Amino acid sequence: MPGMRERIEDVGWTYGVMLREFMKFNVTGTFNSAFALVLYEVLYWVDLWPAHTAVAAWAVSSAIGNVEAHYMHYRFTFDSTFNYLTSMNRAFWTYSGQLVVTTSFHYVMVEIVHLHHTLAWFVNTCVFGYLNFLLIRWIAFPPELDRGHIEMQ
Repeated sequence: MPGMRERIEDVGWTYGVMLREFMKFNVTGTFNSAFALVLYEVLYWVDLWPAHTAVAAWAVSSAIGNVEAHYMHYRFTFDSTFNYLTSMNRAFWTYSGQLVVTTSFHYVMVEIVHLHHTLAWFVNTCVFGYLNFLLIRWIAFPPELDRGHIEMQ
């Protein structure tokens, strides 16, 4: 992204700020992950696509879970004044790209490597969690539109 370094400096996004936000992201993410895991296991049990049970459960639960996670992060993690629907639209594109990558990764772990589907869910969630944080933070919840940042100016 052109000008990313300047954007980071302009909003004062230091390592300390990033760490605090990442911790809030993870606290909220604990609830989001519990919801997503329960949904994943239910969809796995329902067996949406018998030829690819775990992959289908991952894709559908991730899509639904992303909507829930976006709301939770909008409401509790980031104190953003960014328009909710605009934020949701940006998050949709971010999550869609991740969904393609993580579903492919899930396929490899479960159907090629033969990792247990629940363990694969945990690996996928942990591996892509930090990337998810960075993408939604800078695309769906622009820090320059945070209430705290606006009030400081």
